[in-house]
Amino acid sequence: MYNMFFVSKKVSGLSMETLNYYGYVLQRFFHEIQKDIKNIDTNDIRYYLAERAMRDNISKVTQDNELRVLKSFFNWQQEEGYLQHSPARKVAKIKQDYRIKKPYSEIELEKLRRETTNKRDLAIIDVLYSTGCRVSEIVKANREDIAGDELTVYGKGGKERVVYLNPKAILTLTEYINDREDDNEALFVHLRRPHSRLKKEGIESMICELGKRAGVKKAHPHRFRRTVATNALNRGMPMEEVQQLLGHNDIQTTSIYAKSTQENVKADHKKYVV
Repeated sequence: MYNMFFVSKKVSGLSMETLNYYGYVLQRFFHEIQKDIKNIDTNDIRYYLAERAMRDNISKVTQDNELRVLKSFFNWQQEEGYLQHSPARKVAKIKQDYRIKKPYSEIELEKLRRETTNKRDLAIIDVLYSTGCRVSEIVKANREDIAGDELTVYGKGGKERVVYLNPKAILTLTEYINDREDDNEALFVHLRRPHSRLKKEGIESMICELGKRAGVKKAHPHRFRRTVATNALNRGMPMEEVQQLLGHNDIQTTSIYAKSTQENVKADHKKYVV
C-alpha cells in the first residue's frame, strides 16, 4: 500500500521532484516513529513534528509542508480502505509567522544583470523577471516552446500555460540561443560540454552567487516571481489575471502578494507621511 500511494500520486500528476520529497518525508517519519502503520495515532504525528522543530530546528513552513505530506498519505490510506481512520486528520495546520518578503528593487535587478558574465545567465534573469515563472518551469522549457513573445511552460501537475516575454527578455534570449553551438532541445543548458539541460539547483546557485558579487541580499530565483506579482498588483493588474500569470490554482495563494503589497504601503505611510 506504500507503493500504491506513490502510484496514485504519480497518476494524479505530481512531478518526480514532489514525489521524491514525499518519499523523503515519509521515510524520515517512519524511521523516527518505529511503528507499524496501523498502530500510528495522532499523537505520534504531533510528536514527530514537535521533535523536528525542537531537535532539528526546522521552520514552521517546513513543519507545515511535512504535515501536508503526512495528511496526504494517511488520508489516502483511509480513503482506499487500508485504515479505518486517518491519524493525521485531527492535526491542526501549523500557524506561521507572517513576514514581509520584499521584491527586488529596480536597482537590485540592474546590479544582478551587470554581474552576469555570459549570455545565458543574463537571459535567465530577464526571462524570470519578465514571466514570473517558477524555476522548475524554466528548467523544463525547450527551445520549441518559444513563439514570438510567448513561452509555453508546464507548471505543477503538468498544467500548461502561456507566459509572456518583454522586449528585453526576447533580445537577450535570442542572443543566447543564436550563440549556442549545441543541439540540445532544452531552453537553458550547462555552459560546458556536453551542454546538458540546466537543473533547478544550477539556477539557484548561479543567482545566489550573482547576489553575493552584486551586494544584493537574499538573491533567489523565487524573488523574481514575487517581484513580478507585486509590481503587477501595484500597477493595477486584477488579481485574477495575476493568478493566471503565475499559474496559481488557488487565488488565496495570489492574495499573499497583495497582502505583502499593502503591508509595504502601510510601512511607507508611517515612514513618509505620519
